[in-house]
Amino acid sequence: MTTISQARLGAFVALLATAGCHALPHGAECLALDGRALVATVPAGEAGDRLRADLAAAEAALAANPTDRDAFVWVGRRLGYLGRYREAIDAFSRGLDEHPDDPVLLRHRGHRWITLREFGKAAWDLERAAERLRTVPDAIEPDGRPTVGRAPHSTLHYNVHYHLGLALFLARDYELAERAWLRCLAVVGNDESRVAVTHWLWSVRMRLGDVAGAAAVVAPIHAGMDVVENQSYLQACLLYAGKLRRADVQPLAGSAGSALAFALAHHDLVRGDRSAARAAMERLAKDPMWAAFGVIAAEVELARRSTW
Repeated sequence: MTTISQARLGAFVALLATAGCHALPHGAECLALDGRALVATVPAGEAGDRLRADLAAAEAALAANPTDRDAFVWVGRRLGYLGRYREAIDAFSRGLDEHPDDPVLLRHRGHRWITLREFGKAAWDLERAAERLRTVPDAIEPDGRPTVGRAPHSTLHYNVHYHLGLALFLARDYELAERAWLRCLAVVGNDESRVAVTHWLWSVRMRLGDVAGAAAVVAPIHAGMDVVENQSYLQACLLYAGKLRRADVQPLAGSAGSALAFALAHHDLVRGDRSAARAAMERLAKDPMWAAFGVIAAEVELARRSTW
């Protein structure tokens, strides 16, 4: 396993102390790494009504079965979709009171600690989840917001290792992040998941100075892969592998767009164009979709740009 010590995680928290969401302004979920208060945008119209109805149904299911693990999971997930991330963490924590060290609850709480820029807490939860996976069989995770015509493709083991690698990458422990993502790659069962973890493995190997290893991990990626949801990561991997020109990268919207924007900015950074990387990350860090991993990663890079 990754073998993260408590002292090391304490150092992670101290390292990014500006992300500690204490004494928050009213209505803020957390602080960005530059100190800005981050307030969730409440979905409006039919989309918001549907999300609130889904939450009400999840809360009713939990009330009917107040110790059910999956009921806690769905309340937490539904709260997260509404931008109520601290309440989501509370739901997962209440579930963990009933089901200590449950890897599903730890996986989801770890994800939301990343959202709130609490990377040490995220890594701690996700490492505990990874330890538990040794005795828990893998299973497909149901989609909370499914893509029409696409079956769910990510699994419990994949998501634990994927998010653990992300938490460690954001905390700048590149060696442990690489190990987590190699475990993630080992359990991949489809192209959607493969391109996502491959993007991060390329990124972390470049930060470790392992240019040959980075090239090797993207070599199998090709344009004909069965990828619909993760086009951002597919394009990034094709770019890294020299199979797609920068000028031919197609922009995307939403969280996929921020993922691609970070990939391109990070590509500039590791290739030595620091001016372009900084400008792109400064734009990305101000994106109102601040819960997206690409935005969070851009904040981290800007917070540490003195080390570039």
